[in-house]
Amino acid sequence: MSLTTKVILKTLLGISDSSLDDVIDLLILQADSMIKGYLHREIEEKVYTEYYSGTGDHVLQLNQTPVQSITSVHEDRNGYYGEGEDAFPTSSALVAGTDFVLRKDDATNTEVCKSGILYRIGKVWHRPYSRLSGQLASSPGLGMGNIKVVYTAGWATVPTDIQFAANKLVTSMLQSREMAGCLTSESIEDYSYTLSGAEDESRMLDSIKGSLARYKKVVI
Repeated sequence: MSLTTKVILKTLLGISDSSLDDVIDLLILQADSMIKGYLHREIEEKVYTEYYSGTGDHVLQLNQTPVQSITSVHEDRNGYYGEGEDAFPTSSALVAGTDFVLRKDDATNTEVCKSGILYRIGKVWHRPYSRLSGQLASSPGLGMGNIKVVYTAGWATVPTDIQFAANKLVTSMLQSREMAGCLTSESIEDYSYTLSGAEDESRMLDSIKGSLARYKKVVI
């Protein structure tokens, strides 16, 4: 699923024939890539299987949000990102509401968890300790992929302001292509693109960033 569709764009542009279909398809792909690159996240709802290393505290931050549901959580000190021998067996499964709970900061039918925070109940997400020769005490080690989480995240329907940004970007790219020439490079902030002879490029990008700002993932 793309952030917008050819049908929507042709309606917005008043195009009734198929002469620009291939161009529009290409620009939709470019707009998707640019917007997701700028936001540092995926948008469409999908199922993720991810591995994490225990933090030694009660909080685990999932990579994708909003989290719609948790399918399963396993904790196996010898899991090694699924590469360990008999990694994440049935016996390593944790129980929702007993062993872990998803923070429900927006418990509606469409957005269960905007934060993506998974709490460990009664203990911490396991982080092994090790003691090297000559050390008097153990020190925190590495979990090395000892937690496996299968979950569904993203939006079943692309939010309207992201759709708007995608439509505006593709429309502007198409109009600039017709008026000023080819697309030579792309980005928004650290992502940028340049259209040959497009004098309103900066204004267009600023407008799109305003529509996308609240969805941008903070990358530390």
